Amino acid sequence: MFQRIVAVIFAAVFSIYGCGRKREQETFQTVNKTETENKTHAQTEEKTCVLPKETIKKAANLLKLSPSKRKKAFIAMIVPAVLKANCIISKEREILIKIKEKIDRGEPLTEKEKKFLTRMEKKYRTKNLDELLIRVNTLPPSLIIAQAAIESGWGTSRFFVEGNNIFGIWTFDNKTEAIQAKNSTARLRKYTSLLSSIEDYYYNINTGWAYRDLRIARLKERDALKLAKYLRNYSILRDEYVRRLQRVIKKNNLQQFDNCIYDNCTVKL
Repeated sequence: MFQRIVAVIFAAVFSIYGCGRKREQETFQTVNKTETENKTHAQTEEKTCVLPKETIKKAANLLKLSPSKRKKAFIAMIVPAVLKANCIISKEREILIKIKEKIDRGEPLTEKEKKFLTRMEKKYRTKNLDELLIRVNTLPPSLIIAQAAIESGWGTSRFFVEGNNIFGIWTFDNKTEAIQAKNSTARLRKYTSLLSSIEDYYYNINTGWAYRDLRIARLKERDALKLAKYLRNYSILRDEYVRRLQRVIKKNNLQQFDNCIYDNCTVKL
């Protein structure tokens, strides 16, 4: 049964086709392209991967696999959830950009737009729209996959297997469902899905004071290898952690996923 699950994961993710992602304009303005320009852009994008229609909800136990097969299976599980998280955030951002453009033109917002803006302000903990647009943004998938690999030991950690906790995120809230660490008082969060774990990771990245420089840098820089240096605060290893991230990205050719998209997501006003 386990081998069948892994086989399905491989077939779903590693069937190859072209899927390009148009780079978002970071000046907080939208650019309307003609149909011809869009077609030309699509033809020049690198072909990378095909994604399943749904993300895998629960982590599989990969301990029985050889190291090489384990890596492939782990990446196959993680990629769709990472790209779906990016899809959701990108759509939130697109709505916020349109809201900002309306405000800049002096146009009144609809009730739905007002409620959406209030919801985003509460979620991302700021009432400054420019700051909100800095926070509501994504990272290159390869960078997140590399962190996921390091933090979960390529899917071998107990917290990953038992609680979908990809990044080893702790909780200090006794009401939150968690897994008790062995020989420690530490409790690590238990998630209902891989996607919810990645969304919590993004919340930390997009609101935490330690990643302010990363949020500013990604407005202009989308190269995962360059952005990795802004994650030195993620680990007590600091610069060594950055080097490990960069090695994992390069050694496993993870940047092939940076041009992929997951369009099966919706964000309502």
